[in-house]
Amino acid sequence: MLIMRKEQLKELTDERTGPCVSIYMPTEKGSIETKQNPIRFRKLLHEAEKKLAATGLKAHEATAFMASAKPLLEDHLFWQYQSGGLAVFLSKKIKRAYTLPLKFSEMASVADRFSVKQLLPLFAEDGRFCVLALSQRSVRLFECSRYSVSELDLSKAPRGIAELLELNPGEKQLQFNSHTEGHAGGGGQAGMFHGHAEDSDENKENILVYFHNVDKAVKGMINGAGGPLVLAGVDYLTRIYEKANTYPDLCAGRITGSPEDMKPGELKDKAWELVRPGLEENENKAVLLFEQLQGTPMASNHLKTILQAANDGRVAVMFVSAKDQRWGFFDDASGMLDLHASAEPQDLELLDVCVTRTLDHGGKVYALDPARMPGKAPSAAIFRY
Repeated sequence: MLIMRKEQLKELTDERTGPCVSIYMPTEKGSIETKQNPIRFRKLLHEAEKKLAATGLKAHEATAFMASAKPLLEDHLFWQYQSGGLAVFLSKKIKRAYTLPLKFSEMASVADRFSVKQLLPLFAEDGRFCVLALSQRSVRLFECSRYSVSELDLSKAPRGIAELLELNPGEKQLQFNSHTEGHAGGGGQAGMFHGHAEDSDENKENILVYFHNVDKAVKGMINGAGGPLVLAGVDYLTRIYEKANTYPDLCAGRITGSPEDMKPGELKDKAWELVRPGLEENENKAVLLFEQLQGTPMASNHLKTILQAANDGRVAVMFVSAKDQRWGFFDDASGMLDLHASAEPQDLELLDVCVTRTLDHGGKVYALDPARMPGKAPSAAIFRY
């Protein structure tokens, strides 16, 4: 499974060596549902082959183009662990499959670039944040969005206080329970202090030394790109970490209690409630600005107008429904728009065209639930001029 990062999204949007095949499908977990997933995937592969043939490829060329995705059909272990959404991207240079925590709308698209609109909820503007889970046994760092969570490699930081003391034998030794699972540096958990760390100033000083090492590793990994950092841990540990922290965007709120009993998804959900007001502030300001400009030449929710503006690089901010699709054809030169009720072989998903062209010209894109769309349309935009 690949967890998509912003760099991979940019790689997809930059790909121009068409044809580019984009396949999205929701996946289900369960005995009956798991058996249905590869059947639905086979249907989407066949649909993509037909669309490739419609672009002028011969039948055997279209089959060969899709060949790299077909081994997934027989990979029973792969389908056992699908829950959320599957996104597959194929071009001459790129062949990727992502299991992502989103319920995609089923789609097989063939165009001169990849369809990326359904990925945007993972990359909402200013929508990234991190969680640092602190315990006496270990430290874990998670990179999150509203819909995803993945653990980052903190191998450069000591995994526990026992390991820190091994690396720094000159430090004052703590009373330490040597019954551990695994061993220092071997991926196991470090031991636990006797009693509580707040029992002595000496223990606090050693934990502070340890957290200075952790802070250095955390800051080096996420500085400038991670968004707010949320601490999770018992009160005395988070208070000590605050003294060691040098990361500039430390969240004021905390996830209290031992994080060892919390799953990554639970940590992400608890952190989201803490960071949500700040992260949604820019989005809310953009929606308010659209409402103020609506009815003037500086804003529109008409698809044809937005397509023309996006093609000219005039879209400063675009709002797009994360769940809607609009299939058809748009001619840049004449401005002719032809919409279809369902996808035809050479159709483009036009909302996605708006998104990619907006991103190409440095505009911002917000993917919203349909109920939150300004203007009550599947697309809306604020123009630069």
